[in-house]
Amino acid sequence: MINPEKYPWLKWLDDNEIEILLVSIIALVVLPPYLSSEILGIDQFMNLIFLPIIISCFFIIRKRPVTSFVTVVTFVLSVINIFFKNNTIDWFIQAGFSILIIHAFFLVIKEAISLKGSRSDMILISITGYFIIGLLGGFLADGLEELIPGSYHHSTGIALDLYNFMYYSYVTMTTLGYGDIIPITKKSQSLALMLVLAGQLYLAVIIAINISKFMQKKSS
Repeated sequence: MINPEKYPWLKWLDDNEIEILLVSIIALVVLPPYLSSEILGIDQFMNLIFLPIIISCFFIIRKRPVTSFVTVVTFVLSVINIFFKNNTIDWFIQAGFSILIIHAFFLVIKEAISLKGSRSDMILISITGYFIIGLLGGFLADGLEELIPGSYHHSTGIALDLYNFMYYSYVTMTTLGYGDIIPITKKSQSLALMLVLAGQLYLAVIIAINISKFMQKKSS
């Protein structure tokens, strides 16, 4: 078991894992379209950003025995995939990444509904949870398209990749629904409904919880 107290840089990572996770997810969502393929491809950049997300997830859930193994395997595969692109490796990375991020999500939610922490911490944790939902939705949509090709269709006919599905996930979850990426099959439509419900219910519940916590802290 890693003891962050022995190493200052590990202690910093341990103290700021939520901030690192949030910033990394935002970078993963916002930056890829602005990259020049001549310098660093979008796929390579996304695999690079996976690394701090994996590390932050590890520090959030490191007390679970299976976490170390999943983290190390996913981390190593992500590094390999930066230099040697492979669809099979992609699949294992997404599987390991999903396990870590789902586990981290539940611990983040547990922290969000507790009465611990400052007001700024509550807001930070709540925002991070929302971003995690969108990220998971993108991975699920991408995985569904891999398992059942033709589950989604882009209005321009372009081939869809992971970034397209992350975009689709956040647009669907926030109920913007531009309609450029269309779920075709019943399974993909069901996932779209789950994303909408998850996004809206999360907002309603987390806002209610935070208001309740603010009122309790104000009255105490």
